[in-house]
Amino acid sequence: MLKKLTNLLMTAVIGSLFFGVALAGDRPFNNVTNWGGTGFMEMPNARVLDDGVIRFGVAQADPYRWYSGAMGVLPRVEFGGRVTEELNYFLSEEYGNVRDKAFDFKVQIVKESKYLPSMAIGMNDFHGTRLWASEYIAFSRKLSPFDLTFGLGTKRMSGGKSFLGIDDLGPFGGIEWNVNNRINLMAEYSPIKYENDVHANQNNVKEASSPVNLGGRVEIFRGIDLSLSWQRGDVFGINLNFNVLLGKSIVPKQPNPPAWRTLDPETISSGNATKRLNAIQKEIKSAGFDNVNVYLADQTLTAEFQNERYISNQKAAGRVLRILLKHSPNDIERISAVLTRRKIPFLRVSVDPKDFDKYLMGKMREDIFEQLVTVETVSEKSLKANQAIGQSEKDERLDYNWGTKPEFEPFLNDLSGAFRFRIGIKPYVTVSPWKGSEFLASYMIPFYSNVQSQNVPPPDAVRSDGWKYLGDEPSVDRLYYDQTFRLGEQTLGRFSTGYLEKEYAGFSGEAMTFPGKGNFAVGVESDWVQKRVPGNTLELIGDKEYYTYLGNLYYRFKPLKMTLRAQYGRFLGADVGWRFEASREYAHGVIVGAWYSFTDTDHFLTPENRGYNDKGVFMRLPAQMFSLREKRTRYYYSLSPWTRDVAATVLHPSSLYDIGHDLMPGLFEEEMGKLKD
Repeated sequence: MLKKLTNLLMTAVIGSLFFGVALAGDRPFNNVTNWGGTGFMEMPNARVLDDGVIRFGVAQADPYRWYSGAMGVLPRVEFGGRVTEELNYFLSEEYGNVRDKAFDFKVQIVKESKYLPSMAIGMNDFHGTRLWASEYIAFSRKLSPFDLTFGLGTKRMSGGKSFLGIDDLGPFGGIEWNVNNRINLMAEYSPIKYENDVHANQNNVKEASSPVNLGGRVEIFRGIDLSLSWQRGDVFGINLNFNVLLGKSIVPKQPNPPAWRTLDPETISSGNATKRLNAIQKEIKSAGFDNVNVYLADQTLTAEFQNERYISNQKAAGRVLRILLKHSPNDIERISAVLTRRKIPFLRVSVDPKDFDKYLMGKMREDIFEQLVTVETVSEKSLKANQAIGQSEKDERLDYNWGTKPEFEPFLNDLSGAFRFRIGIKPYVTVSPWKGSEFLASYMIPFYSNVQSQNVPPPDAVRSDGWKYLGDEPSVDRLYYDQTFRLGEQTLGRFSTGYLEKEYAGFSGEAMTFPGKGNFAVGVESDWVQKRVPGNTLELIGDKEYYTYLGNLYYRFKPLKMTLRAQYGRFLGADVGWRFEASREYAHGVIVGAWYSFTDTDHFLTPENRGYNDKGVFMRLPAQMFSLREKRTRYYYSLSPWTRDVAATVLHPSSLYDIGHDLMPGLFEEEMGKLKD
C-alpha cells in the first residue's frame, strides 16, 4: 500500500509540471524546510525567498535540531546557513551536543510562466566538513491551490539510488496545498537514508519506517510561521521561523511632508538678500540638516548642507531643492544643492527651477528630467569661483552627532561552548569642530556576557585572543581623532590616531581616489598599532606592536546595487595575500555582505591558523528601523564561524570609501527618482 501511495504521488508530481494553469510568483509556497532552505520538510522545491527577505528559524526532528538563517540575496538567488545539533551525540559537559555548521545555495534558473514550471538548482553544505552535502535540481508547478514538485538529488539527497542509469542520483517530490491565506498542508517523498549519516551509530538512527512525510504550517502572526509534521513514519517534527523584509521600520515614522511651492516670491535684491537667505537657511535647518550656508551668485540660488537626516542623499538633495524652489523668484535661473561631509563640499546637484517644478507636479517624465539635472563633484575652490551677491549668516552651531548602538557580539565554536555572546549598549558621540575633523568617543556597557574560552592564545595572536575583550565590565570602546583631507577634486586622504577599537590603539593613514563618476575607487592604507590590555580602560601592552600595509580596489555594480572590494597586502598577523568582500544595499537601506580571504599562513604558530581562509558575513542596519524619524546612521554587525588570526585588519569605524563613495556622481545618479520623495 505504501509503495502504491509513493508511486501515485510521484506520478502526480511529474505530470503536473506540464499541464494546468500556472500562477505567477513563488508565494505562498516559498516556505521553510527543517534545515532552513525553501521547500517542504526535508526536500527543497523550485521556489526561493523574495529578494531582500531574511528568514530565521529553529526546527527539530529527532535525532537533529537545526538553527538556520536564509536570505534572498539577489533576485532568484537564496543563500542560507545552519547549525545542525545532534541530540543523541554528547561531546562534553562544557560544549554539549555535537554541532556542525553548513552553508546552502540555491538559484532559480527558470521562473514559472504560462508554459514552463519553475526550475532551480542548489547545493547543500558545499563548504567545510560537508557532512550533509548534496546537489539537486527541482521543478515546481502551481495548479491553484496546489504546488507540485519533482526533483533529482545527489549524495545524501539521492538515498543511494540510481536514476536513468546514473549512480548516486535519486528522485524526490512533494505537493503543497494552500488551504487559505494562513494554512498550508504538504506531503513529500524523501529518499534520505538517515542510517547512512556520518554519526548514525552515535545517534542510534534506524531505517525510516516510511519515505513519505506529512505536515502542515500555519502563520501565527504576520511573518511568524509554525510547522508540525510526521516524518519517516515515526518522528514528530516542529519548525518555528520568522520572516522579515530587511530594513523595514519596526517603529512607525512621524509625519515628514516635503515643502511645496505655493506662491511666486518677490525678487531677491541687495536690500533684502540677507533677510531672505537667512529665512531659507532657517527652513533648511528646521528640515534636519546641518552646516547650512545659502547664497546667491549669477542668478543661481545655492544651499550647502550636511545630510545626517536621510540614508538617501537623493532624498536629502530633493528636500533642499524643494525649499530653494519654494523661495525662488521667477528671475532665478538655477537652484543648486551642495552636499558636504565634515564641512568638505563633495557634490553639487543643480537644475532649472521651472523644470524641477514641472517634474514635481508630474508634468515631465523622469527620463527627460534626469537629462536636465547637473550632478558633479565640486571643491571649495570651484564654489568660490563666482562672487556671491548675497549670503546667509554663517552657521555657528557645533557639528556633532550622538546616539546609542544596541550591541551584540557573538563568539562561536569554542570548546567551552558552541555559542557564546555579549550584549549591551554602546553610547557614542562624534564632534567635528573644523573642516575634515572628527573626534569620536564610544563606551561599551554590557548587560550580559557568557564569553569564555579554554584555549590558550598563541604568542602571535592578533584576533584569537578576542574573547578576552568580551567581558561583562564597562570599558572605553573607542577614543580617537580622525582628519580627512581633500587632496584633489576626487582624491581624499585620512589620518587617525587614538584608541581605534576595543583591541588596538595607534596610528592609521589612508589615501583614495575616485576616478570618473566614482564607480571605481583605488586606495592604500596602513596601520601601526599596539594591543590594549583586556578589561583595562586605556592601558597598552607595550611589547606587542603590529602593522599593516594594504591596497584597496572597489567597484560598484549599479544594476544590483552591489559593491565589490579586493584588498591585497600585509595583514595584522604578518600574513600576505588577498581579502575579497561583496556587499549589496537593499530597498530600505540595509547593507548585507560577506568576505573571504586567501593569504600565506605558513608562518603562524598554531595549526588552527595555518591553511585557514578567513570568512564571515556582516550587516549594516539602519538606525531608522528603531526610530520615530529617519536617520542616516547604520549599525555594523558581523558573524564569523571562528575567531582566527588570518587576514585580520584594524576595525575602523569608517574608511575613505565610506566617507566619499555615496557623494560621487555615479552612485547619486543610480536613483535620481528619489529627488521627488
